[in-house]
Amino acid sequence: MRRRRPDRRPRSEATAPDDPDAARLAALKLLNRRDYCAAELSARLAERGFAAPAAQAAIDGLVRERLVDDERFVEYYVRAHAERGQGPVRIAHELKELGVAQDLVERAVDASDGRWRERCVALRRRRFGEQPPSEWKERGRQARFLTYRGFSAEQVRAALGNDIGLDE
Repeated sequence: MRRRRPDRRPRSEATAPDDPDAARLAALKLLNRRDYCAAELSARLAERGFAAPAAQAAIDGLVRERLVDDERFVEYYVRAHAERGQGPVRIAHELKELGVAQDLVERAVDASDGRWRERCVALRRRRFGEQPPSEWKERGRQARFLTYRGFSAEQVRAALGNDIGLDE
């Protein structure tokens, strides 16, 4: 069993919390794994003990070098989550939670392939079968599922089929 040397700090602690170069190195290690938006990267650096000015200086440098690009991050995020079956409402909410600017989120969701209705229909068919629901209870269950996945009411209605004459 490996023992930790007493002179080593845990990974979560910054060795020099006010040093922008140390913050830059920590940010690069994070970016090595996946892309981050600037706000999320700032939060991660704060978790690791870096002071806000040092973290911001490091992030500003990475933005100038185009290693951190919120537009690229948002485009990738929207595409990846849409492919996983998530709708525009949920994706936009998650991006706002990550600290991405509202206008950037709206542009990315609107500019994505625009096939949200088709994606909603395909998800309903994949999950529940080809036939639209014939009973109100099943219709409600499927509508709740699609709404939870982040599709709008209009997209859910299109996926469930508006022409099912239920008069019961």
